[in-house]
Amino acid sequence: MDAPVTSLPHSAYTLQAVIRQLPDRVIIKDLNSTFITCNQRFADDLGIAIESVAGKTDYDFFPAELAACYQADDRKVMLSGKAIRVEEPYMLDGQPHWLETSKSPIFDAAGQCIGLTAIFKDITQQKQDHDEMQRRAWALQANSRTNQALVQASEEQELLQAVCDAIVADQRYPLALICGLNNVRQSRLQILSSAGNARAYASQLEINWDEHTAEGQGPIARCIRLGSTISLSQLQKSHDFQPWKDAARSFGLQAIVAIPLIAGPDLIGALAVYAGETHSFSPVEVQVFEELTRNVQFGIQSRRTRVAYQQSLQEQASQAQLLENALENALAAIASVLEQRDPYTAGHQKHVAELAVLIGQEMGLPQQRLRGLYLSGVVHDLGKIEVPAEILSKPSRLHPVEFALVKRHPEVGYNILKNIDFPWPIADIIRQHHEYLDGSGYPLGLSGEAILLESRILTVADIVESMSSDRPYRAALGIKQAIAQIQLMRDRQLDPAVVDACIRILEQGMFTPHLLTVEAQA
Repeated sequence: MDAPVTSLPHSAYTLQAVIRQLPDRVIIKDLNSTFITCNQRFADDLGIAIESVAGKTDYDFFPAELAACYQADDRKVMLSGKAIRVEEPYMLDGQPHWLETSKSPIFDAAGQCIGLTAIFKDITQQKQDHDEMQRRAWALQANSRTNQALVQASEEQELLQAVCDAIVADQRYPLALICGLNNVRQSRLQILSSAGNARAYASQLEINWDEHTAEGQGPIARCIRLGSTISLSQLQKSHDFQPWKDAARSFGLQAIVAIPLIAGPDLIGALAVYAGETHSFSPVEVQVFEELTRNVQFGIQSRRTRVAYQQSLQEQASQAQLLENALENALAAIASVLEQRDPYTAGHQKHVAELAVLIGQEMGLPQQRLRGLYLSGVVHDLGKIEVPAEILSKPSRLHPVEFALVKRHPEVGYNILKNIDFPWPIADIIRQHHEYLDGSGYPLGLSGEAILLESRILTVADIVESMSSDRPYRAALGIKQAIAQIQLMRDRQLDPAVVDACIRILEQGMFTPHLLTVEAQA
């Protein structure tokens, strides 16, 4: 006998009307996990009318094993009264995608759980953007470690080994090797150094220089003969990789980038980096490894004369600055993506970063710490990338449900950046920039000294810049009101030393408010 279709009170039907307008796929279920309604996006996926969903269950639309999993999650939410969110891969039209599922309980006026809402969001592009940024960060970190090896290694062989060790240090790449020959008359390339979990593969690797042999058609030999980078994204499907397919498969090697390494007449060879997944080397990664190889070539040559060696020290300092600039440019690019979605706050993150640095300077923070503070400010609202654009630019006060979505942005920004090894605690600074001294902030409810100083500075800078700039729902309030506001919050919510430093800067006219509107940007 089918379970009866339950109904929700009037307030729940009002919620249904709101949910039907959301761009994501949404369903509402009762306590028995029976569907009550859904929005048009979800109904379109099923190829049915919205009205046809009522009374159905997951078992009517999905495989039994998957339906059982969905209902187990339903019970967890309704019994605990707490929302859950999971990310999971799925296939759509034969292509891999990523789905984010959020389930939240629905309560009646008496506080009793009467059902739940489930929201399904395709986050494939977000995951791809994050993965691309992470791959870039991995390559940049390998480059940075290589630059340190160039300075620290005293002998050439030590340098070559240090380079391979640096590339595989975080286990992103299972194998890095450098091979070469002392002159073009040699027929076989020699492995000069190697590192990684698949290092045993390098010890049995046969690479022939002769282009008329099968071993001479591989990516490493070809890159040396052609003098250009060779990248193979699927080793098992490459005809030129035939002699090494079985061995590569046994070590889990799926992709390679090989870059010629020519350090004068005494070393002609290549740097090869292997990955454990297909399509692992993006153009950005390849570019970073090409730069890394150029640095290695220079490092080898510089050690062959004392004068050149001294010049290499200056080069490494320059490369370190380039790396830091690359990190800044990457973060600025991420910030611009958010600003394109929210024209009213275009430039807000940069202006907050600028004011935060002025406050930090006033408080005597060292230059390196100020650098991390600035970069944190540039992307402090990165987490808003998951907030619908129509909420960000809404010309009126936000509904509590909408504001709850916005309040998630510190945690979202933290999750995006937490696995990237910056020289500064940028992810934690962003996560804490809405925390208050008295513990009334979010998302962690931290208090006092548990909040990073950089976060306390960003909090004050964020308040001042927001109040002195136009917003969709109000005109700019001005510097005087901003000063009055942070004075009101001083001691109780805001760090008094930070507030005092900020007021000194504002009273001296060192920071000019940026009154930005949609019309002004046109």
